[in-house]
Amino acid sequence: MNSGRKLRFLIPLALAFFGLLLIGVSGCSEMPVRRGYTPAQDPVAEWDPKAEAFKRAHSYYATGEYGNSMTSLGLVSEDKLNDAEKTDYYNLKGLIRLAEKNYPAAVINFKKAVASNPVKEYSSFYEYNLATAHAEAGNFDEAKLILSKLDSTGMPEAEQKKVVSLKDKVAKRIKPEPTTGQGLHAVSPAPTTSGEPPAEATGPVYSGESNGKKIGLLLPLSGKYENFGKKVQRSVELAFQTSTDTQAKSYELIAIDAGESPESHLEGMKKLVEEHQVIAIIGPVLSKTLEAIKTKAEYYQTPMISVAQAQGALSSSIFSCSVSVKDQVAKIVDHAMAVRQFKRFAILAPSNKAGRETAKLFWDEVAEKRGEIRGFELYDPDLTDFREPVDKIIGLHYTEPRNQEWVELAEKRKELNITKKTMKTIQYFSLPPIQDFDAVFIADEAKTVGQIIPTFAYRDAKSINFMGISSWNSTQLIQRAGDLVEGAFFPVAFNIRNPPEATRRFYDLYSTTYNSHPGELDAVAFDSAAMLIKGLSKSPATRGELNKILEELKGTEGATGEISMEGHRCARNLTLYGIKKGAFEVLESSTAR
Repeated sequence: MNSGRKLRFLIPLALAFFGLLLIGVSGCSEMPVRRGYTPAQDPVAEWDPKAEAFKRAHSYYATGEYGNSMTSLGLVSEDKLNDAEKTDYYNLKGLIRLAEKNYPAAVINFKKAVASNPVKEYSSFYEYNLATAHAEAGNFDEAKLILSKLDSTGMPEAEQKKVVSLKDKVAKRIKPEPTTGQGLHAVSPAPTTSGEPPAEATGPVYSGESNGKKIGLLLPLSGKYENFGKKVQRSVELAFQTSTDTQAKSYELIAIDAGESPESHLEGMKKLVEEHQVIAIIGPVLSKTLEAIKTKAEYYQTPMISVAQAQGALSSSIFSCSVSVKDQVAKIVDHAMAVRQFKRFAILAPSNKAGRETAKLFWDEVAEKRGEIRGFELYDPDLTDFREPVDKIIGLHYTEPRNQEWVELAEKRKELNITKKTMKTIQYFSLPPIQDFDAVFIADEAKTVGQIIPTFAYRDAKSINFMGISSWNSTQLIQRAGDLVEGAFFPVAFNIRNPPEATRRFYDLYSTTYNSHPGELDAVAFDSAAMLIKGLSKSPATRGELNKILEELKGTEGATGEISMEGHRCARNLTLYGIKKGAFEVLESSTAR
């Protein structure tokens, strides 16, 4: 890439390569063709930002949005690609430059595609594209030489005809019609199922009996997550004890210490279903256990209401009552783009399940509204020094593409006779950050974000707009980031600054009962219990009947206001908080989803 374009380097992921199939299309006979590679046999379960960037680049090219296509490619690090990926990368860049009639750049990239291509039988496709670029530029001798060596026998008939047509025009020294990307197609990476209805269970299912008066609580009640488990337990008990449903107090709540591991959660689940015969389970709390529990939930066919932060793909028996990530990103992106007129964004997220899920949904929402993602970095969830991911976002980590700026700095030092690096001369020894985005979205909790935001200022990136998720709703954010977080905004479900009546009642009830103030997790746990109580009030005879009732529940009054079940997820009206003069303020009260 040229020196004026900032390279963003995604944290390498140990993921299988998603092939992008490049095929010939209709159009003029000299249209460049695209050829790719068979996707890996084992689909990657986690979403891959690199594959997503490739997918969007191809999609933008196919609709003629060449600038957005190049921007998406700018999120991909050349030196982190294998040969097959490099071939696709250079070929697409060549196609973009060819469509823009930038023939020298097209030739350079097609040459790189030919050189990096690891599959001999695909060589003819990239050689044909290179010949096309030369022919459109009027370099007939170069095009003729390439075509004379091109073996088209392995190409489909339609592409062979294109080669014959191009050879004929080159022989007559007639320029082909200019190439466009209209009508091109690409096979995308395997789609994630986040936000989609859960699939029905397949295979054998548990047929044991259930007791309609027993409810299981699958929670971490010891270890480092003990506090979270006990908070959920208290709110669930409070909901059953104070419900206006006269039957609520008659249910037996059976709490099992699920520990911290997927294995201990599975053991606890088995005990609740097989030994205690519960009709439903509230839990888990930990996102990392969801995938293991999903498979077992399909077997047990026991409704489970999860309060874990990550949601992802649920099973036919798992319902998520945590604050919907999809609702959160829809709220903040709408405000950012419609109210603040932001168009370009950078993303920072931890490389765990919740971080990737949130980042992907944010990217999707921005793309749907025709915005741009200008930078994307995933970081280790245990990271404590954030200089590297921040430097990657602002173009200070990999500086090779900015060599010309280094040269200019050296010339300026020579001109001013600067020989030593001091506080006064440091600007002549360091590249300035590149802030080609309107806002940075950080998908992490307040404590961590409070460390990340000051890192931008430390690296001389100033006056940045920050936006985040509901877990930002903590005084730790302001205490750690100080004035640097001024103007930031994020969504909340548990709005205690301008609360609806249901939230006010819960807040007072919880505070009076436990002599402490509730937070979002307490409210979400209360919501999960409220949903379950309403479902049980319809007197289901079996777990399957309760499952169907929960799927259709609407208008349940909970701690966060009115909630409904949509696609196995609790949907809520969210409120937008902003930060002004070191305090949280309500920017938008709850509005319709």
